[in-house]
Amino acid sequence: MIGWRSKPVALWVAGAAAACAIATGTSTAASPVVPVASRPTTTEAWTARVLLPVHTRSAPKESAKKTGKLSVHAPYNGGPHVLLVLNASRDDRGRVWYRVRLPKRPNDAAGWIPAEAVQVKRTPYRITVRLGARRVELLRKGRVVDRWTAAVGTSANPTPVGRFAISEIVKQARPGGFFGPYILTLTAHSANLSDFDGGDGRVALHGTSLPDLLGQAVSHGCVRLPNSAAITLAKTIPAGTPVDILS
Repeated sequence: MIGWRSKPVALWVAGAAAACAIATGTSTAASPVVPVASRPTTTEAWTARVLLPVHTRSAPKESAKKTGKLSVHAPYNGGPHVLLVLNASRDDRGRVWYRVRLPKRPNDAAGWIPAEAVQVKRTPYRITVRLGARRVELLRKGRVVDRWTAAVGTSANPTPVGRFAISEIVKQARPGGFFGPYILTLTAHSANLSDFDGGDGRVALHGTSLPDLLGQAVSHGCVRLPNSAAITLAKTIPAGTPVDILS
């Protein structure tokens, strides 16, 4: 815990059908894409960086109810605000909208935003956290390319289950400290802790200064990783990467 500071469908790309080459090993590997009236697949996710302040809406149309407002700055450390795209749609005027996972309570919070407010990219990466097995898997194009033993939440403060996303990737000034070299904040929040360490009970993936506890249920809800794993993820995946936490 950290404090505050389906079925595949066709992907239509404007101008070309194409398979963009995506390099492995860097967080800048995602390629621009303009999806229309479609949605991400099980082997390819979309991320949306907020380019200007924008209201989220309850449906993909300008007349829908406003449900909040997104800043260009992410909520934990003020970095770029990048969201996971859950779906896409056109309104009756042909305007493209994206449904995105929101980094707020409840943990399944989502909203619709217009395409012109964001920069959308594609990524082949996703993360699966298996709580029972105490294991984290990195997948590329649907295939597991790496896996690590992790520490997870206790029965009193369990790690939440669901579809989340990486919100920010925050390098730590003290790589040997409690959180290790990187904190990868999630859109998830603790069900039992509304406040932790002066914040809102946000859950994260992060390294650890206590590697002997890996493989155990000992955290306040965060997923602790070997420091080498935190470095690998930070240098491989982009913010907005989907994270499926399974029981």
